[in-house]
Amino acid sequence: MSALDPNAAPEAGREALLDAIVGRIRALNDTMQQHTDATSRHLGMTVSEVRTLSLVARRSAVTPTELGSQLGITSGGMTGIVDRLERAGHLRRRDDATDRRKVRVEVTEEAREVARGALGGLNRILRDRLACRSPEELRTIASFLTELETVIGEHARELIQLPVLGTEDPPHPDLARTQPESAAPVPTV
Repeated sequence: MSALDPNAAPEAGREALLDAIVGRIRALNDTMQQHTDATSRHLGMTVSEVRTLSLVARRSAVTPTELGSQLGITSGGMTGIVDRLERAGHLRRRDDATDRRKVRVEVTEEAREVARGALGGLNRILRDRLACRSPEELRTIASFLTELETVIGEHARELIQLPVLGTEDPPHPDLARTQPESAAPVPTV
């Protein structure tokens, strides 16, 4: 009987259950990394390019500096990624409406079509798995995932501020400016 089994004997204990859940979250992260790797190979892109497209698609028009901070990529590295994605027709730059010094990046419709094709299967599978859940269960799942996204993001931002392990080297100045990203609100069901 698995520690995640709701019918497990009470002696399994709360600590064992917490350890099992943390283990499943880490395993899910590994699986999501494998999926991102496979998606990037399928699309002929780097993992950083796929992550950039994903973030821009979720956040709409964003500056390259904001992208670099969120993805942990230096400004020079981010410029190269945006340049490649723009040449490939996946992103476009546009002037900021309120600040002429800023440039914003947005996903093209072509890139949205590519993403729908590459991720449509996974999205259907996930929706099918979730469809059998009650509205209350869906709200609980959405709330928990939002909480995980927030605490993991906060921890990542804390780590990025620390010196390189075993050295006194400060974090890269581009990466040390990481700004917190608000988690998307959970829609009511």
